[in-house]
Amino acid sequence: QRNNGRKIKMGGRVNTALSLLSLCILAQSFLIFVSQTSVQNSLQGSGPENISNHPDGFARDENPLELQSIQSESLAEKRKLDLNPKRYINDFERHEDAIIATKIHGRNNLITLEQSLCLLHYAYNKRVLYNFIIFYTDDLDEKDMIQSRKIVYPANITFVKDSPPLQEVLISLPEERRQNLLTRCLEKNPNITLEDIDWWTYCPNSRINYNWQAEFRAWHIWRNPALAKYKYMLWIDSDGFSTRPWDRDPMAYLINNNLVVFAARFGGGKFGREEEHHRRIFKSFNTTICEAYEDKRVPHVVSKLGGKECFDKKIKNVHGYFHLTNLDFYRSDMVVNWAKNWIGDCYLCRNFDDQAAVTVPALVLAPERMWAMEAHNFSLGVFHNCEMDNKKAGGFIQLWRKGHKESNITIDF
Repeated sequence: QRNNGRKIKMGGRVNTALSLLSLCILAQSFLIFVSQTSVQNSLQGSGPENISNHPDGFARDENPLELQSIQSESLAEKRKLDLNPKRYINDFERHEDAIIATKIHGRNNLITLEQSLCLLHYAYNKRVLYNFIIFYTDDLDEKDMIQSRKIVYPANITFVKDSPPLQEVLISLPEERRQNLLTRCLEKNPNITLEDIDWWTYCPNSRINYNWQAEFRAWHIWRNPALAKYKYMLWIDSDGFSTRPWDRDPMAYLINNNLVVFAARFGGGKFGREEEHHRRIFKSFNTTICEAYEDKRVPHVVSKLGGKECFDKKIKNVHGYFHLTNLDFYRSDMVVNWAKNWIGDCYLCRNFDDQAAVTVPALVLAPERMWAMEAHNFSLGVFHNCEMDNKKAGGFIQLWRKGHKESNITIDF
């Protein structure tokens, strides 16, 4: 690849092809025709008879799976959510209720975002043309957004600001939440005042802007008005990079199997490292999770629930960088109440993160609707944090940085 005339090494070789970012712009006219034609063609044939292209071997039924019963009868009543898909769809058939979403902090993340969007467009979205919602925190102007919109055209991007300026937020916080934040910041800097705190402050061991993205994705995102008209969301972190065309459609798989979450991986860290995690789960559901694991005999994650005897158990999370969710489930009253309890008084606190926030309600309320891509033969080649398809994969070329280390990752489009 070339970036402004500079050769970029990939896997020890020098690629002289145009960068994917330039390719996105040059190919716009062609993509409009190809993408729209593929969408029109996909709409001509749909229905249960066309779903045999999923080679995972698990049985299907048009009827929704029954929710796993648990101890609390009142809880079981609240779990009766209307999550039924209207009909089956084919791979790469566009569904009108689906959206792709991600988040950046601000202008400093734009080139990362553009690279991720371009790769995702060529890997997947040029065939379905789902629109995007990009949440951001620091101010952007229209010029900042133009290049991103060009990359995904003819799909559309809506940029949504997800927070007022931090000092305005701090002033409006309840006293307990504000004091909790200041106490944590004082651990790192004994002389800091509330007025000194900005998005780049460490409190105590991670940046506040990183903590905010975790809290936003754990709680505030689910009822954000920008998502209100959608039922299904594909989330991919802005530093998640596709490396080849997707041979299967995870959105269609989520919808056809009536899932609440379809995650790239089950086992992206653990919650329960401290007893308070289980206390907050128990407060929300009158039960907690004693065990959660994958079983090759069933297509879903298996969970076992219990009481205070399980407060010392460490439970696996779904990985947060790439997953698809049923928004009706996650914005339901019971799940949003859980998210509120999970964050509690710990504003901008990394202890209660988005991965557990997504994992817990699915394990408690609908474990049979919680599937992991690894168990269903999905190998989409998405690279994130030196892993690809959840296996160590070395480095990835970041086109905007100089002096990068050589990479063993190649891009195949």
